[in-house]
Formats: sequence, C-alpha cells, structure tokens
Amino acid sequence: MDDPDRMAYATPTLMRAARGAYAQSIRARLHALGIDDLPRNGLFILAGIDGSGGPRQDLPAGLGVSKQAVSQLIDVLVNRGYLTRSPDPGDRRRISLELTARGQQAVDAAIHGVDDVDHRLLERVSAEQIEAMRTVLAALAEIKVTRLETGAGLGRPGRQFRQFSPIFPVRDLAAALAHYTALGFHTLTYDGGEDYGFANRDGTGLHLAAHPDHDPAQHQHTGAAYLYVRDADALYAEWTRPGIGGQTWPVCTTPYRLREGSHTDLDGNVIRFGSPVEDE
Repeated sequence: MDDPDRMAYATPTLMRAARGAYAQSIRARLHALGIDDLPRNGLFILAGIDGSGGPRQDLPAGLGVSKQAVSQLIDVLVNRGYLTRSPDPGDRRRISLELTARGQQAVDAAIHGVDDVDHRLLERVSAEQIEAMRTVLAALAEIKVTRLETGAGLGRPGRQFRQFSPIFPVRDLAAALAHYTALGFHTLTYDGGEDYGFANRDGTGLHLAAHPDHDPAQHQHTGAAYLYVRDADALYAEWTRPGIGGQTWPVCTTPYRLREGSHTDLDGNVIRFGSPVEDE
C-alpha cells in the first residue's frame, strides 16, 4: 500500500489492516521456542511483573483486563510454569510473583518481536511519525474508555457469552486429567479442592468433576459435547496414537457436509468432533 492508497482509506480501515503486525512477530518468536500455551493477555501479565513481585496495576482499561481476570490469568500462568507464587516474607497478606525461566523466555521473545516490527517501521517512516502515531493511539484509547464510562459508547454487541464449557463426571480426577493431557489439553486442578479440574485447548475448555460412584456402565447420562475443529481427520490421527486411552471412532462424511468422528473418554463421556467438507 503506497502513500496515495494509504491516504484513501478511513482511519478504522487502516487500523484494521495494521492490526496483528506485532502479534504475528511475537507469535513467530514464541513458536520458535515451542511456547504455544500462553493464555490471552498472559504476556501482558508476564511483562508487567515488577521488581516488587506483583502484577502492574496500570494496565490500560481498554484492554478489558479486570482484577478478577488478572487473578485467573495468574493461576493459569503458575500452573503452566511461567510464574512462581509464594508468600511475601515481609507481608503475609501479600503474594510474591516471579518469572520462571520459561516465563522470562516468553517475555524476551515478546521484546524481540516488538523490536523487529519497530525496526521495520523505522525503515518506512521517521521516528517523529512513530511518536506521533503513539500519541494518537493513546488519545484514541482515552476516547474509548471515556465514552464507555459515560455511556456515550457501546461495548461489542453479542458478547454476553464468552465461553461454554461442558462438565464431565469422572471417577478418578487424576486419571481423567492425565487422559486429557494425553489428548493435547492443558489441565489443572481447581485450587479450592481436589475434586474438580479443568482441561483447555485452543481457547476451548471443559470441566471435570469427580464422582467416585460414577459408573459409565450403569449410568446412561454421561457427559457429551460437540467440538467443531479445523481438520477432523488430523484430530482422529492424533487421538488414535498409541497410549492415548479411551476410544476414538473413525471419521466419516455425514449427509450434513461434515467430516465427523467421536471420542469416548475413560468415564464414558463423549466428544463428537467435526470439520466442514472441503468443496472439490
């Protein structure tokens, strides 16, 4: 897009076209390190761990990162090995956070990814223009927050539902977590007890609730969920590797134009999965 073309577009169009330039660069750096399980906004938290061992309190309001969301993100980052959490010896009411080696790797990758895009920008525009751009973006962020706070602006429509997670009954939580880990999910136990856990993958998740008396042979009503995927055949190949456990049924083409298969876990819970049939 040369200068005449660039000036012909409205500002929102240019912002949409430019969106993701930094994210693509950072993702490439993370991928090279094998880091693929950072939750959304996780890097903001990691990069914001200050010298006193706590998350920064000045995240822009426009990011939509509430205090509750920060707390949940910290739990995930600790369980995935990016942070360590320990009581502060100087204040028992306070928790101290530190980056692990993996967490520092992620932050360093993000810094290098940002630097790469910044250098490319300097090849195209002047430092003064970049500083002006930052000033404009900061002003736009202030306008967004002010309009939301005063009721003059509306949030994104249709976003009342953020995630829908089935709850699967399991006899042995540890065994169920191990099974879903083998299926490629990132799993963790609920901090409030040992009878509840979570399995998440690619922004999709399910809950696992321990019921020692659960017997799939005697209970007709086990859990069930439908999972829309990019490539059902590839998932079938992944879930039929040796040692996975459970039962994964072959993929077939349905009359409603999906390549569809299913997996039954160790407790009789069923995940049907499907992907659109590609047009020939």
